[in-house]
Amino acid sequence: SIINPIYNEPSCWQSDCHAHDPGKKVLGVLDISMSLRDVDRETQASQNRLLLFGFVAIAAVGLMIYLLVNQIVLKPVHQIVAATRKVATGDLNYKIALNKRDEIGQLASSFNEMTQKLSEAQRQVYQSQKLAAVGQLAAGVAHEINNPLTGVLSYSSFLLKRAQDKPEFREDLEVIVRE
Repeated sequence: SIINPIYNEPSCWQSDCHAHDPGKKVLGVLDISMSLRDVDRETQASQNRLLLFGFVAIAAVGLMIYLLVNQIVLKPVHQIVAATRKVATGDLNYKIALNKRDEIGQLASSFNEMTQKLSEAQRQVYQSQKLAAVGQLAAGVAHEINNPLTGVLSYSSFLLKRAQDKPEFREDLEVIVRE
């Protein structure tokens, strides 16, 4: 309900059709009563629509953010993880094919450089192992040759001492001991 007074204005007491006393301040009261049930129902419906729109908007924005993060971050990270698993199995020639210029692209590029350097280091280690094996083989061969030569030297020296009075043997034994 709304109650409003009706004031006596100059147009009310100066006109010919009105017979109001100019000293009277309030001419009457306007009392309006009406039900606000329909207004309340419309307000509630508007609030419900606004909430529904808010939830739909938040869900749509969330889905868009998920799709962007998935495309920009998650897929490249999964590629890098797959590459690390390949390298862990020994495939040092595996390359990540990411042509991005962001941090993930730099990570992929440095990963590729790392695997290239690891491959080179592995090749060098393999070469070093081959050289070490050849060295061990040479040492073994030298040892096997040195043992009989030591025996020959010992017996030649012994014979040289015994051949003091035999010059025909002495010269040959000196060459054997010297060589």
